[in-house]
Amino acid sequence: MVDESAAAAVRGIRDVFDQVVAGGFRAEKVEGASDEEIDAMAAAQGVRMVPAALREVLRILGKQGGAWLPGAGFGISMGAQDKEYALWCVEEAEERGIAHGMRDPQGLLAVLDAAASSYVVVDGADLAEADPPMWVLVESGEVTRRHESVTAWFALTGEGVMDTRRMLAERRAHGCRETPGEASYRW
Repeated sequence: MVDESAAAAVRGIRDVFDQVVAGGFRAEKVEGASDEEIDAMAAAQGVRMVPAALREVLRILGKQGGAWLPGAGFGISMGAQDKEYALWCVEEAEERGIAHGMRDPQGLLAVLDAAASSYVVVDGADLAEADPPMWVLVESGEVTRRHESVTAWFALTGEGVMDTRRMLAERRAHGCRETPGEASYRW
């Protein structure tokens, strides 16, 4: 029997992805990871479970995020070193006496590395939730619960994908030459 909250989380992620694809994003420009690859990524970080919503995101684009997450370390490429770097951000906050509210930072799952200076993670205390909050950790010691759920984070990144498509469409309308980024969209 599938947990209802897990099924709802999976549907929520699929709905976001389907809406962005319906808006012109080419689904074949991303590559999903297998459950075995996802579990190996989690194990490399010393984590035994991956929340249902995040697992679904990784099944969609965990191997290759393409234009969805350009320039970011993400998905099954995230390992023990990425988690260690994310933990340094928490340690920086603690050394500075900055209260952060994470309940189990040592058990966190690092999801995204933006330029080796900020990380998107799930607090270890929330890993059993189907659609947990997402935290942003910055090397300066900023630790913020930024997104109320994986689905909210994924929807926001999907909005960014569509904003890029709109910007490229404007450029096309003004006669600008085609850019490689346009290959990620249907025109």
